[in-house]
Amino acid sequence: MIDWIAYLLNKTPEEVCREWHCLEIGWAETFCFCIPARFPITAFAKKEMQNESHYYGIGRAAGVLSWVLIVISSRGLV
Repeated sequence: MIDWIAYLLNKTPEEVCREWHCLEIGWAETFCFCIPARFPITAFAKKEMQNESHYYGIGRAAGVLSWVLIVISSRGLV
């Protein structure tokens, strides 16, 4: 699937994986309160987050939206 997406976006599979990884890091950080934002564990993750900071920001926004949907659904508003 990654190869197909990379082909459609005219990118390499490695580029697509790095973008998705940054998106997932941003999303996951909104659920892990013990890890401060933008505090990568490894030097590789730090470099990756600097190069793909826009995907990291989109991931954080998706994480916040996930929390909003969780709260709304737990109140029975959906």
